[in-house]
Amino acid sequence: MMDIADKTEAGRGKRGRPKGQATQGVYSKLRGEILTLELKPGQYLEETALEKRFGVSRTPIREALIRLQADRLVRFSPNRGHYVETVSFNDVPRILEALDLQQGAVLQLAAARHDAADLAELRKINEAYRAAGERDDHKAMAELNHDFHLAIAEAAGNSFLAEFYGTMLNFSIRLSYLMFQSAARNREDFEGYYMRVYEEHAEMIEMIRKGDGAGLHVLSRKHTQLFTSRAVRFMSEWAEIDSFVASFEPLPQ
Repeated sequence: MMDIADKTEAGRGKRGRPKGQATQGVYSKLRGEILTLELKPGQYLEETALEKRFGVSRTPIREALIRLQADRLVRFSPNRGHYVETVSFNDVPRILEALDLQQGAVLQLAAARHDAADLAELRKINEAYRAAGERDDHKAMAELNHDFHLAIAEAAGNSFLAEFYGTMLNFSIRLSYLMFQSAARNREDFEGYYMRVYEEHAEMIEMIRKGDGAGLHVLSRKHTQLFTSRAVRFMSEWAEIDSFVASFEPLPQ
């Protein structure tokens, strides 16, 4: 996804840092903390406190928060200010539906437009994902899974589609982080799940290499269903939402 940053030297924050660099630093740090749940859904983001924490002026703080709003990781309320975007369990079926549709599209385009560098990057990320699973690093696993799918979007060569897909992945990574954390408590279950993800990623890479659009369509649905089943199981175990689970229907084949 193309990052349009302010590269001018016009505005400078505190400590002599270029305005664009200060904004990027705040944005990257807050984004990472939101995705890994260090900043909790609904948590208030007070601008004065952020100024003190990062040692920058109000302008880069606000610019970073605006970028996070565009990513749908932060929400602004006139009465409350900025706070970390919440994800309702009731939103999960729609998020999964959007992911399913967008994933299928980026895989098809990646199969047609990829180059050798794209394949090498996907293999590198997937092997790092497997290594993270072997050392029970669920935080790294969630981030690498996110990176893998973003790399497919980059290979697809459509920045508009990549932007929409990235927004949906931002929703899913927080759920993924909790799911991996939960699964790690049961080593046998954890190994079974993360190895299936790894193996399906490996299949995707090979099908992209071959330009196998039909195979990718089938595998994409299978991969979404793996995540869907795990998400429903996780929510059933960790929240008393029996009525939601009972009414949840897998995406149509």
